[in-house]
Amino acid sequence: MASPRKSQPMSTATLLRIALLIALVVAFALWNPAFISGRNIYALTQSFALLGLVALGLSLTMIAGEFDLSVGSMVAVGGLLTLVAGGSNLVHGMGVALAFAVVIGAANAFVVNRFNVSSLVVTVGSMMALSGFAFWLAGGKVISTDNFDLGFALDNPILTVLSWRGAITLAAFLLAGLFMRHTLMGRDIRVIGSKRLVAAASGAKVGLSLYIVFIVSALCAALAGSLLSMSLASAAATTGNNLMLQAVSAAIVGGVALSGGAGSPLHVLIGSLILTVMNNGLSLMGMGATGILFANGLVLMGIVLLDGQLGAWMSERFAASRARHSA
Repeated sequence: MASPRKSQPMSTATLLRIALLIALVVAFALWNPAFISGRNIYALTQSFALLGLVALGLSLTMIAGEFDLSVGSMVAVGGLLTLVAGGSNLVHGMGVALAFAVVIGAANAFVVNRFNVSSLVVTVGSMMALSGFAFWLAGGKVISTDNFDLGFALDNPILTVLSWRGAITLAAFLLAGLFMRHTLMGRDIRVIGSKRLVAAASGAKVGLSLYIVFIVSALCAALAGSLLSMSLASAAATTGNNLMLQAVSAAIVGGVALSGGAGSPLHVLIGSLILTVMNNGLSLMGMGATGILFANGLVLMGIVLLDGQLGAWMSERFAASRARHSA
């Protein structure tokens, strides 16, 4: 009889990221007890619902060795299409926004795959085009709706600290994690990110993998913008201006390599939570946007060092310590 499959132990880098997240929560709670109040945790999960969903989609393109710079503009377009095309029926508007995202994601993948063009170049063009489209949809103003019912339902607290928007984001992470871990296509996405030529020679479906990651990236961004517009009952062309950089930071903090082939949705979840907790806690301390950006940069540089030679040295020390204790 086959022996049961043993679970893989967490890497030192993952454990340190979890420790950093716990340390941030403890430090902010000691500094200001209001940090762990139900109201603030609810606000924190609302912020995570937006950043986490965008970072999840973007991270899949990064794992595949590509990049989607258009996610911020897609958030704005997704929110505007939901209100403009939906009118009184916001669910219909969301359907239009998601269908539009599928078209844009497929177009990005087609150009990258068919003409072998860098995804950075392709998605810069998509970003500019989507930004222009967003300003055309908005007509130079903030679009609003009188339909507040769906927004109230999405923001209705679950167990006091989580909204349905947050629950949707967590469900997306769960589905993406299962897909990447337990499907052949998930394996192909990871392999083409590290060794594309070898993957293609071994029969990996490179083209289909690229279509999947770019479509999912666009869908996640459009869904995030759509849900946000329903929650706020308004949308603007400038909504996603800073989201792309935050999403990239969350993915890198979570351990996704810019070179591709490394990372997982679970790690991106941890990275998104680290940035969300830090931004929320620093805001409660009265720090402005400039200071928060500076702190994000410091954490990002620290994580890059952790994933480099410093992290390798720490892993060796940790392994040696475990070996001594075992002996």
